[in-house]
Amino acid sequence: MSDRFQVDLAGMVDLLSRHLYSGPQVYLRELIQNAVDAVTARRVGDPDAPATIRIRVISDGGNVESSHALTVLEIVDSGIGLTADEATELLATIGRSSKRDPELGMGRTEFIGQFGIGLLAAFMVAERIEVQSRSAQPDAVPIAWVGHADGTFDVSEVTDREVPVGTIVRLTARQGLEHWLSGETVLGLAREYGSLLPFDLAVQVPVAGERPIWRRITEPELPWQVEHQSSSDRNRALAAYCEKTFGFTPLGHIDLNLPLAGVTGVAFVLPQAVSPGSGQHRVYMKRMLLGPRVDRVLPEWAFFVRAVIDSDTLSPTASREQLHDDEILMTVRDALGTQLKAWATSTLRESTPFARAVIETHHLALRALAVTDLDMLDLVTEVLPFETTDGPLMLAQAAADGEIVYTTTTEAYRRVATVARAQGLVVVNAGYVYDADIMAQLGKRRGWKVRELESSDLVQVLGVPGISREMEVAGQVAHARDLLESDDCDVIVRTFSPSSVPAILLRDSEGEHRRDLNRERDAAPDLWSGLLDSFAEDTASRTRTLVLNDDAPVARKLLAAPRGEVFEAGLRSLYLSAVMLAGEGLRASESAALGDALGVLLDTSLRSVDSASDTIGASDSDSIPE
Repeated sequence: MSDRFQVDLAGMVDLLSRHLYSGPQVYLRELIQNAVDAVTARRVGDPDAPATIRIRVISDGGNVESSHALTVLEIVDSGIGLTADEATELLATIGRSSKRDPELGMGRTEFIGQFGIGLLAAFMVAERIEVQSRSAQPDAVPIAWVGHADGTFDVSEVTDREVPVGTIVRLTARQGLEHWLSGETVLGLAREYGSLLPFDLAVQVPVAGERPIWRRITEPELPWQVEHQSSSDRNRALAAYCEKTFGFTPLGHIDLNLPLAGVTGVAFVLPQAVSPGSGQHRVYMKRMLLGPRVDRVLPEWAFFVRAVIDSDTLSPTASREQLHDDEILMTVRDALGTQLKAWATSTLRESTPFARAVIETHHLALRALAVTDLDMLDLVTEVLPFETTDGPLMLAQAAADGEIVYTTTTEAYRRVATVARAQGLVVVNAGYVYDADIMAQLGKRRGWKVRELESSDLVQVLGVPGISREMEVAGQVAHARDLLESDDCDVIVRTFSPSSVPAILLRDSEGEHRRDLNRERDAAPDLWSGLLDSFAEDTASRTRTLVLNDDAPVARKLLAAPRGEVFEAGLRSLYLSAVMLAGEGLRASESAALGDALGVLLDTSLRSVDSASDTIGASDSDSIPE
């Protein structure tokens, strides 16, 4: 003989409150949702049936001093109602719902709720739930269903046969949770969840010194579908709606509409830049709020907007606070992304204050989009300025000479920027987020020549000393190379502007890669060493080059200095200064080496001063008469 599973109601309520729903506030959303679905079900068979939902606090016990004082919330709908059998089956069976197809087990699309746990959520704030209902079925008898937090319930017939078709739900607050059923809280939650519902939803609110009044909180139309006399009037109305909904004044808005997917809405352009991954949007399901911060509705790159959408087709999770990331959502997300791209390509090419404001504020989002979309890549090359050694330029302008040369890091750009600028070499700084990826994508496009800056590019534009000068300093240069061999650094002499820069450091990224690969090969076991041999190349050339500026007085003095302690200290100082000029930090050993080098130079300078003083003193002494 088989036994049925037993359900601990208190345990289920704890499970819902801690692990399914975000908090107790969702109880009212679930009750409103049930009421909306009941009204919808009745109007399927009777389109002219009333569509009203009324909410009131019968007794506001927010400051209850006596245990006999109760806070009771009442929700009345004109929906399809329940029979005694339906109340027993649906209200007391967790997971059972009349809104699922009995054959397919799938949710019926005309209803919001699907999971059969909505009423159960009310036990998060209620000690007792009373349901009085009369079914729309002919000759239906009104019934009363009373459920308790201990898991018990009763069903009985109502003697009053004048009860109208529909349902009344009354919640009696749990002790200590009365504030969730207070008038102010209920009004706020009803506005949050139900303001866009197509039915007549009203909440009874108190008026000081007068009888309570009913306040209708639903709007007749979706804000973005309201007709206005002019586009400027619509822009102002949507801006006001954005301020009320999101708390900011948008730069502009983008209409979203996917009729085949049953999706409509509007996206508001943020007035300030935000970080990637911060896009959370307000989503409605059949005009009932699903959640104010729903993820994955728009593509990841669309973090420059906040959207409000309403959908008839998307599938909510059981908590009804997020969406299932299924094929339907993926299709909708891609389609909405296409609409955002179309807006960007048509709007941002215009030389308007609005377009410039969007580009300036949200260039990071545009960069993110350009990485994955060719149309947006073309747009970015035309409208988005990049940092270059010739000032801010569009990539189309930077390619005027036929080729774009770029650095993949800001450090590498700063290393060469001053000298490259002085020599007329245009280098693009692609060290910011997404920029290197943009360059890689652009390099694949027909008609574009794009490559990473190499050390040889800068060396080629630097001046070369005359043959006699090269021969004059050849011995010093060779000695300098020997001294910097341990740093994997070569030394050459060139002339360049500005003369205030005595030396610059160039790096060969490919050479560094080959060096690291060879080191791994040497350290690897024989099995892997043979495999790495196929990738390794000769690394006879050094991965760094110290370029001494023969136009700089400091560099010329170094080249003229005799070999020894002073020459080595001067070379080390110039090398480490060039490292810092390149934007690299010094390791502890390098900082110590720089300190030692400066110490040597300072001691030498002081000895020269003392020697000069002694010489002068001796000369003066010889001239004093006896």
